[in-house]
Amino acid sequence: MELPRKPLEPIYYGLHRWVKAFIESTSFIKRDYDFVFASGSNFSIPVSTMLKVLRGVPIYVLEDVNRFSKPAKAVKFLERVGAKVLLQWDEQRELYKNGVVVGVVYEPPLYKPREEGYVLVTLGTLGSRDVFDAIIKLNYEKAVVQTGDIDPEVYKDEKPNWVFFKYTEDLHKWLAGASVVITHPGTTAATARLAYGKPVVIVYTKRHSTLYPLNDVARLAEKLNAVFVCEITPKTLVDAVEMAIKLEKPTLGNGAFKASRLIYKECLKTQAR
Repeated sequence: MELPRKPLEPIYYGLHRWVKAFIESTSFIKRDYDFVFASGSNFSIPVSTMLKVLRGVPIYVLEDVNRFSKPAKAVKFLERVGAKVLLQWDEQRELYKNGVVVGVVYEPPLYKPREEGYVLVTLGTLGSRDVFDAIIKLNYEKAVVQTGDIDPEVYKDEKPNWVFFKYTEDLHKWLAGASVVITHPGTTAATARLAYGKPVVIVYTKRHSTLYPLNDVARLAEKLNAVFVCEITPKTLVDAVEMAIKLEKPTLGNGAFKASRLIYKECLKTQAR
């Protein structure tokens, strides 16, 4: 399926991709579905809309874990076409009057947590030169840095003992062995903190500031008992790591279980009609 809008891209840049995505989504109309679970990304809009409008298939969409003051555009759009919105925080009730709070949804652990003594820096697809330029100046013996769409080659010569890569098919392996995780706002922060119990530092960079309000990300860090950093320097990162290590893991269940039960029960009701 075509991705209609790429990260940080003005919406008019991808008008041709929106058209292509809606055309491609017509292939799904021929199949029977009990429901559609939309991730909330713009990727899910064409298929979800077509199935809801043309086939009446129930749509469930999960609001972003980072959202407290403003709804995600894709989620709000799907709500308008009839999707039921699942919420991760009580505060999100203010954004969706008919939303259902299921709790924080994060990936379950795939490995047993272990301690391998490295700092894991993972900033998703966007990456951040500000963070990488600051972290490279630190004297950590071991670090693993996932750079996303930023070329890691420029850093490898400076830190030959560190591990650098753009992407990985198994981020959980690195999460499980990390001593502390420096990451961007989002599901990775929740998974590192709640699934693996790792100390977490959430960085708020120029590249992420257009995606999420600063106060929302600070609130997420508070909820996860993580450290929030918006001024990126070597010192602020070192101080944040030291502070994160001292914080206790919060007690939060995985909302995925409640969401699954809710969808399953509603599907049974639909089939019984």
